[in-house]
Amino acid sequence: MEHIKHINKKIAENRDELDRWINTQVEKAFIPLYTSVDLRISDYKIAPVDTNVFPAGFNNLSEAFRAKATSLFKDYFNREYPSIESILIIPELHTRNTFYWENISVLKSIVENAGYRVEVGIISDDDLPDEMEFEAASGKKVKAFRALKNNQRVTIPDLDPDLLLINNDFSEQCPKTLRDITQPVEPPVEIGWHTRRKSVHFEFYNKLAAEVAAIIGIDPWAISIDTIEDIGVDFDNREDRERVAKLVENTLTRLKSDYHKRGISQEPYLFIKSNSGTYGMAVVNVSSGDDVRGLNSEKRKRMRVSKGGNPVRDVVIQEGIPTSFKYDSEISAEPVFYLVDSQVAGGFLRLNKSRNTLENLNSRGMEFAHIDPCDETPHIDKVDTICSPSLELIARIATIAAGYEIEKILDEGGCKEEVA
Repeated sequence: MEHIKHINKKIAENRDELDRWINTQVEKAFIPLYTSVDLRISDYKIAPVDTNVFPAGFNNLSEAFRAKATSLFKDYFNREYPSIESILIIPELHTRNTFYWENISVLKSIVENAGYRVEVGIISDDDLPDEMEFEAASGKKVKAFRALKNNQRVTIPDLDPDLLLINNDFSEQCPKTLRDITQPVEPPVEIGWHTRRKSVHFEFYNKLAAEVAAIIGIDPWAISIDTIEDIGVDFDNREDRERVAKLVENTLTRLKSDYHKRGISQEPYLFIKSNSGTYGMAVVNVSSGDDVRGLNSEKRKRMRVSKGGNPVRDVVIQEGIPTSFKYDSEISAEPVFYLVDSQVAGGFLRLNKSRNTLENLNSRGMEFAHIDPCDETPHIDKVDTICSPSLELIARIATIAAGYEIEKILDEGGCKEEVA
């Protein structure tokens, strides 16, 4: 992966100017409290393929990275909310996924270690008991309480928290319970997947990536990702499939030209994804327009709904980036970065034994592997771990892009529809 060594070298040579650029962007954008960024790294390109502003995999961080996250949370809360003492985590609704509850258990301990009382509160229209218990993957029990809105404050029995920490991406609609309250809410509920659009995120990302490329003197193509939007798609409709197929063919033609200019012999391919949502749902990869025209019933079904059963009607057609990362020399892998307050807290590898280097690894059969913490000295030649400066930089650009995306959402009014 010589291109990573080259980018690392350019970062080192232009570190002061790059740091000034990052600091300026962090001051200008509405940086989310925390993010996770999925990266794909090929032999010719590095780029993010997903940025989540409600990350749900803190359990996959090593102990050293958890400690770093604690320090970053503490610094953020001390600066932004110096008088708070208690925090209520608002998790996903109605899930019995033990790995998700392991994430909540670890997130709770990370923030507790920063010096706060931390509890878990469930928001739901259902008639829930005041106290509930969920089992985490490790066997630990996570205690949660029913959270109610009273006098513009969200409370649980025996606690009126100073701050609400959201770990729910609200894929369906914006929760009315968390609107118009006097407590601070981090991150804002307005930025759930009910309002976010991947097309908007990657438009901001590619613009910022081009600015960074100009600063450090590299080809912006090496850190950008071609992404186009199509609205109102029903994959069960032949005419809609034909329209998407033509967009796919046009995109592949453009990418083939880009590959030829840069001496890349590999054939390009694409992912078609829901324009909102995460968890690797509603994703298919294609290498020709005919792949779209001939989508079988299983793949059409996959593209009908995203998380929460929401119908998929808007999609992005995105450049596919084959992964060059391998775990134990044979398992396809990709790095996932976790950031707090725009600072890298750490990361891990997503693995999938049942997927090849071209496919979506965020799918059935995925596993996760801890990574050793980075030392304090950047390594220009270190390209086989997430400690590479270029990978951290891409993750930070994606987080800044999420900040501009959030500002756009808030400027446009945030929540369009609300539920209780």
